[in-house]
Amino acid sequence: MSALGELQARFLDEIFSDAPLDPRRAIYRRNVLANLHDALAAAYPVVRRLVGEAFFREAAERFARAHPSRSGDLHRFGEGFGQFLSRYPHAAGLPYLPGVARLEWAVAASFHAADPGRVDFERLAEVPEPERVRVRFRLQAGAHLIFSDYPIAAIWEANQPGRDGTPLATEGEDRALVFREGLAVQVRSLVPLDWRFLRAVAVGATMEALAEDAEFAEQLERLLVEWTGIRVIDDFALDRREKALGAISPARD
Repeated sequence: MSALGELQARFLDEIFSDAPLDPRRAIYRRNVLANLHDALAAAYPVVRRLVGEAFFREAAERFARAHPSRSGDLHRFGEGFGQFLSRYPHAAGLPYLPGVARLEWAVAASFHAADPGRVDFERLAEVPEPERVRVRFRLQAGAHLIFSDYPIAAIWEANQPGRDGTPLATEGEDRALVFREGLAVQVRSLVPLDWRFLRAVAVGATMEALAEDAEFAEQLERLLVEWTGIRVIDDFALDRREKALGAISPARD
């Protein structure tokens, strides 16, 4: 590392440490931490509402000190906040909070993702029938699948602007899908079959593998029509490997 790089690294260590600073550097520290707090508050408004400003400010500062921003784009700051909250002692009494945070980050990421495409069914029809077993569908760039032991989608929805914070469900696991529909980000709770189907698509299962799954085979047409229709599935490609990728049983998360 160059002398300048070492100087910059020491300066950052000082800014994000708890050590006392001279007045000028202390002002700089306060400004940096305030900017990072504001970035987290913009990405996690529901978490902030659930815990209150004092709790959120303290947690944001602890997170910022432990995970300084590595990018000049503050939209990229905060990805690991949900994982941080899962280990944050003061959040232990709010076991649903890390899942809500992960959902909120997915919403923010989806908003900034590339616009979804649309499956070209004319091009798909041109694929020779013997080759169609190798078709692999693709989820749009803004799609995220999040499992939680708590009803995170209901909690998120109940804490949107204009809502009073009372969720329709207060217990039970959730399989949440986040995706772009036009310029809007949508959040849905999925039934297990649709969740498992989209997870299989996400890990690259081929049409052959999907059709060989007994549960998928019964509803494959419905699944493809529904999820291509709203562009959650927005493209496809052919698996050119000698043996097409099978349906991997995806993990819950």
